[in-house]
Amino acid sequence: MTRTRLIALASASIFLLTGCGAVPGFNPGVAARVGDETLSVEEVDDVTTSFCEYVEGQLQAGQVLPQHYLRGQVAGALALRAAVDQFAEEQGVSAAADYDKAVAQAREQLGDLPQDQVQAVIDVQGVQFYLQAVETSVGEEQGASGEEATKAGEQVFQEWLADQDVDVNPRYGVSIEDGAPKTVDTSLSFGLGETSEKADAEQPDTDYAATLPETQRCG
Repeated sequence: MTRTRLIALASASIFLLTGCGAVPGFNPGVAARVGDETLSVEEVDDVTTSFCEYVEGQLQAGQVLPQHYLRGQVAGALALRAAVDQFAEEQGVSAAADYDKAVAQAREQLGDLPQDQVQAVIDVQGVQFYLQAVETSVGEEQGASGEEATKAGEQVFQEWLADQDVDVNPRYGVSIEDGAPKTVDTSLSFGLGETSEKADAEQPDTDYAATLPETQRCG
């Protein structure tokens, strides 16, 4: 994974998340549980707002995305980041130096944007690079180096993650599987009309998105 991944343009084909329905097992206001830590719906909403403002600057003229796609992407990324933080703490490591350099480079290249947008890009689009950097540090602690260190750390993380309780509120249509946010179908109903089918499509329908209220779309 290269550093430029941290500042890659938001794409409708990346982590396109869908799903609605009930949210059993989650207290009001809880977006995800990672061990004993909880991620709030408010935090997801705040980061989504900032991330959407960044995305709007990258969209083509007239292009619109349904907000729930971005909200799911954000929820998955923040849940994974919380898990990586806990993993790093338990292993007694921090992210490899390349991650700090990449973040600094991203901040420099995105320097004209408000700080909240910059942080949203780092937190959401940089989460896989953050995970890889922590895995590399864990592998290096075991005496490996280079790609072998990353592979060794990845194995340790996968084994660790399998023993953890990492649950994302079903409203976001995403779960953490194999060390990455993955789209899951959490809907308890089936869309019968054209509008409902467009709302739950795996790929965002920009024409449909344009008909949504302003609070439900990005762009």
